[in-house]
Amino acid sequence: MIAADRWFPSSKTCSGCGTVKAKLPLHIRTYECDACGLVIDRDTNAARNLAALAAAACTTGTGVAGDQDTALAVSKPRGADHKTRTTRPRRKTGTGRAGGTTLPHQQQTETGDRPQTEPLTLW
Repeated sequence: MIAADRWFPSSKTCSGCGTVKAKLPLHIRTYECDACGLVIDRDTNAARNLAALAAAACTTGTGVAGDQDTALAVSKPRGADHKTRTTRPRRKTGTGRAGGTTLPHQQQTETGDRPQTEPLTLW
């Protein structure tokens, strides 16, 4: 059995020339290659790319017992096998909500000393 990597760009890759699109939203159901002009159904394009991946794996002998080459190297254009965020953002300490977070309308700005416009009167 041959399994493609989870993030293999099968529907973003042109089955004609191999050009990979950076983005292809799911609502676009027809693949149009900007490089070679191929216009094909998105699912058919993905199926052709996966078939080519399986054929390449079979011709190199991948998956056969005793082979040293056990996995086909597939590029990961988005780096999706790595964590997106390595650490949690630090919370600022201070006044306001739990953890020191303040809402935008709660933020205070320094105004400095204000000049007295009228004299104070004490009763």
